[in-house]
Amino acid sequence: MSRKKRPLRGSISQNNISTRRRGSEDGIGFLTRLGILMSALLLLVLATIACWYSGWPQRQAHNLQDSLISLTKDADFAVKNTVIEGQKHLDPAVITDALGAKQGTPILSVDINEAAEKLGALPWVSTVVVERQLPSTLIVTLTEHVPTARWQNDGHFSVLDEQGSILRAANPENFLSLPLVVGKGADHEATALLNALAAYPDILRKFTSAVRVSDRRWDLHLTQDIIVRLPEEDMKPSLRRLSVLIAEEQILNRPIAVIDLRIPDRLILVPTSSKNGASSS
Repeated sequence: MSRKKRPLRGSISQNNISTRRRGSEDGIGFLTRLGILMSALLLLVLATIACWYSGWPQRQAHNLQDSLISLTKDADFAVKNTVIEGQKHLDPAVITDALGAKQGTPILSVDINEAAEKLGALPWVSTVVVERQLPSTLIVTLTEHVPTARWQNDGHFSVLDEQGSILRAANPENFLSLPLVVGKGADHEATALLNALAAYPDILRKFTSAVRVSDRRWDLHLTQDIIVRLPEEDMKPSLRRLSVLIAEEQILNRPIAVIDLRIPDRLILVPTSSKNGASSS
């Protein structure tokens, strides 16, 4: 009968104990290393934050930027020409002063967004774009507010732009050829009136001024001291009718003081001798 082999005494238990010891030692070592790593990362983050708030990186970046800009200037990337497009009323010297880029300024140091913001604040400017054209040219493209009318209110004269806003930089004495609108509320309604009149050049040729009546409607003053009373609502049909009267009836050549077009299906003519007794409300 065969004899069973006996396992070596203590071999299995010794191996198991040895394995457990190595696992325990490895676990302690991993946690320790992980703690050291996390501590190092935390110190690195804190050092980075402290360095940032000390301003050192910003100073170094600024110094680097200055050095690079100085190099570009040495390479002839400096402002030599300033091209201004769209300027009509605004003084070019005012534009260049607001631009803030003198001859020889490194062109890459010019903040075009800041320059456009300063130019946009000038009184005549409606829109503005500032561009760099390397190596040495700045281009300023602007549109100005358009003077469209003079406004008289309480004895004071102003110049209005295309939106009915006052152009405070405009001297009314320099714009005597502009249409004159008079009265309270005339500034807000002037653009609509002038746009309507633009379709009738025969009326515009005789036009001298327009008076806003009770801020509800217009009285047109034409040559020969003729007053045309327009309705409160939808004045375009009345203007069309007036144009026909001028062209076909030669109505402005008659001794007439007032042409009343306030009622759509009626035409009221006031002769010159009765002008003072005619109502304009």
